[in-house]
Amino acid sequence: MDTLTYLFHDFFVLFAMVNAIGNLPVFADLTSEMDNKTRDRNYLIAVTVAGGIVLMFALFGDIMLRYVFSVSTSSFKIAGGILVFIVAARGVIIGNPKNMASDSERKSIAVFPMGFPYLAGPGTILTTILLIQNSGRIHTVATVLVVYLAVFPVLKLAPLVEKAIGKIGVAVIARILYIFICAKAVNFILDGFHLHDLL
Repeated sequence: MDTLTYLFHDFFVLFAMVNAIGNLPVFADLTSEMDNKTRDRNYLIAVTVAGGIVLMFALFGDIMLRYVFSVSTSSFKIAGGILVFIVAARGVIIGNPKNMASDSERKSIAVFPMGFPYLAGPGTILTTILLIQNSGRIHTVATVLVVYLAVFPVLKLAPLVEKAIGKIGVAVIARILYIFICAKAVNFILDGFHLHDLL
């Protein structure tokens, strides 16, 4: 395959892991009480934070895991899975953070959980590290940049999802998706233990 074909392949792999399209009801739920300007600002912050995190791992991830923190891939998967499970379980039980007490907490939704772990979860980070090993650092950095440039306009579709199915529909579908995210988190944890047993 030529360079452009590799870029398209890696783009679709990483874009699928980010799963912005599948999680549109979740983002519609998280931003349901925001006006358009505030929503767009939060989306921009979320994409910037997530892209920055993944880009950092594209540049230094393998070095950070192996040599700085001495963390194995299995341990990272388990820790990341636990974090994603906690965030998603909270969404199932008490819904989105729009009713948090302080303004500062409401403003932080863009960073957590929108940016991390939803747009830059452990699966996305590990996929990025694997792409480095398969395709090289420069190619992976380019892929990350293209992916997150594509994510922002996708998130802009969330209000359309809310209009199409209504706030109640968004809340119901978002909670169902939170359950699937919990299941995916458990899968990360189990994969981590499986990798640990193989070592």
